[in-house]
Amino acid sequence: MKYQRTILLLAACAAVGACNIPDTTMENGAITMKDGIVSLHPEGNPDASINESGQLQIGDKVVTVNAAQRGLLMLYYQSVLDVNQTGKEMGRVGAKMGGEALKNKIEGKSDAQQNADAQHGGDQMKVLSQKMCQDRANIKTVQDQLSTQLAEFKPYGNIITQDSVASCQDNTKP
Repeated sequence: MKYQRTILLLAACAAVGACNIPDTTMENGAITMKDGIVSLHPEGNPDASINESGQLQIGDKVVTVNAAQRGLLMLYYQSVLDVNQTGKEMGRVGAKMGGEALKNKIEGKSDAQQNADAQHGGDQMKVLSQKMCQDRANIKTVQDQLSTQLAEFKPYGNIITQDSVASCQDNTKP
């Protein structure tokens, strides 16, 4: 009975905690994705949003863009979506690892088997981490192109820095 109350409490906390949380948050909240909209929150500038069709809105104003700029905005959106999807996959792998570890402990599996299962999950996480770094590098590439081709985007062109991309890649090296 004690376990049922604990599980119910944890489920309630998770449900309450999930309210109004962005799907993706990057660069200390400077890039978020929620309800299918990518929002940019640079310090000292108005917020901007990009939807999947490549529409850019800065503050209350929709920015007029040409076909090439719209294509870049769509690539930016897709790259943020890729980070979101990779993050979700990492969450699934992490949850599976936790469930597997608990199951192994309950079933009394050997330390060697537990370590092998943990290693397998760790290898999957490493691959996903490398993919996420590549996704971030893709955002940086498109961000740089947008900054040079769309004057209104220039204040948003330093959200992801080369240093943050390099740091991400350094953290995933063997």
